[in-house]
Amino acid sequence: MNIFVRESTGLVREVGPFRLLLMSMGYNGFLTIPFVYLAGLYLYGAGSIAYAALVVSWLMFIPGGALLWYYITRQYPRTAGDYVYFSRLSPPIGFAAWFNFTVGEMLYDAVLVYFAIAQLGTVMQALNNPLASVVLNPRNEFILAVILITVLIMVNVVSARAGLTMFAVMSLAALATFIASAIYVLSLPRGIIEGSLGIEYLKAANEANKVSVTGGLYGLFGMVAFTTAVWAYMNYPVTIGGEIRRDRLTVLLGIIGVLVLGGLFFTLFVAAFLKGFGLRFYVGGASYMSAYGLDNGYILVNPGADLALMHTPIAIALAYSSVLWYIAPVAGVIVQISRYLLAFSMDRVLPMALSYVSLRTHSPIMAHLVDLVVTIALIYILILTPLSSALLYAIDLDALVLLVFTFVVSILLALVMHVRGIIKLEASKRLLITLDLVYLMVLSIFVYYWLTQSQYYLLITGSPLQLLAESSIIFIVGLVVFAAASYIRSKEGGIPLSLTYAEIPPE
Repeated sequence: MNIFVRESTGLVREVGPFRLLLMSMGYNGFLTIPFVYLAGLYLYGAGSIAYAALVVSWLMFIPGGALLWYYITRQYPRTAGDYVYFSRLSPPIGFAAWFNFTVGEMLYDAVLVYFAIAQLGTVMQALNNPLASVVLNPRNEFILAVILITVLIMVNVVSARAGLTMFAVMSLAALATFIASAIYVLSLPRGIIEGSLGIEYLKAANEANKVSVTGGLYGLFGMVAFTTAVWAYMNYPVTIGGEIRRDRLTVLLGIIGVLVLGGLFFTLFVAAFLKGFGLRFYVGGASYMSAYGLDNGYILVNPGADLALMHTPIAIALAYSSVLWYIAPVAGVIVQISRYLLAFSMDRVLPMALSYVSLRTHSPIMAHLVDLVVTIALIYILILTPLSSALLYAIDLDALVLLVFTFVVSILLALVMHVRGIIKLEASKRLLITLDLVYLMVLSIFVYYWLTQSQYYLLITGSPLQLLAESSIIFIVGLVVFAAASYIRSKEGGIPLSLTYAEIPPE
């Protein structure tokens, strides 16, 4: 006889293989990573490195990370199944790591909403639209961002099914326009692009002579490191593990499929723009000008704005569609945050109110409302208060926060436990240890670049020890929250918190 201290979530298994594939790709973020990748070319973009790094960046995560996440997702079909798995290896560390992830995703959510509005204004600015200054006015940016996040979250509050469907549809639309943009640029002769951009193209190309890039293996991984924050995140299917069906095929597409197809689409997109506009344009011109604040560099390194500058009807329509590339991940993060809050609450670490799921809508209503309040507060601080610079620093640091204190900590925990024989997965000990080591090695490469050259990857400066200390704060808070919850539960005289983590909960 089994005694469960957690009840079922009340969520419904209705996400099939194709919809999960779309959702995983929409959440993954490769739709926006070309903006960062192109901006880094002036550092390591010499010759074939720019193209080779496109492929290496996602292929290197398959041998370790993709297979490990496949096993976890396949065998832990639970809401926030990654948190469930790692917290069953070590409750305090597992909770702290995924509490860290949830708070980090709230920051990510807020900044993506803001970036979506900023992207709209940037495209309008490239088109010399007089309304661009209206959109980019801080007060209006805040109003538009609040409207956007409120609509997205309230759809999920009204119905979990509606929220998941909205996310899948947005992901499909974003992906379709992303691919269409690559095909369109690839189909145009270079002369047409140069003629369309005119003086802006010549300015960018002329800056190429000032650039000295680093090549070799160091340069290759330097370029690859710009994509780490995307390809390291393969956990969306396990986040909604309690809502997916036909799990073998669904998980295969959601984990392996997103890396293979997403990687191919990402490679196609960047390669198309490098061929269409020229590697010289991006290496020496757009990215160099952006880095040093020269003229319109911030526009020229933006693929959506580059499309707008061409002024053809198709290019303008595709340029505006680039706003969707930011909104689609937000729609996924909204779902993800609510599921982690729900799981923490059902494990009795956070207040039980967060575990409320409507019997009619199957939506974790309180978790969504908490996310809405926090996100609006973060957007307000980011745009309209003197604390915006401090929050921007935190947001820039957020990538390191998630990489080290969620993923590296989780894989280190798994490695230690797997070596000790505490596996809790139906896979051989030797295989899991190999996967842990390979995945950890890949993540460590990027931790090295981010810590030693934080000014390029995080847009902040500081010694590696300082950055690690600062990025550990949320994780440490998670440990404190867990300790406090454990103490409170013990004083209540009910079932101890440790018993919750001794079981795999029902769904």
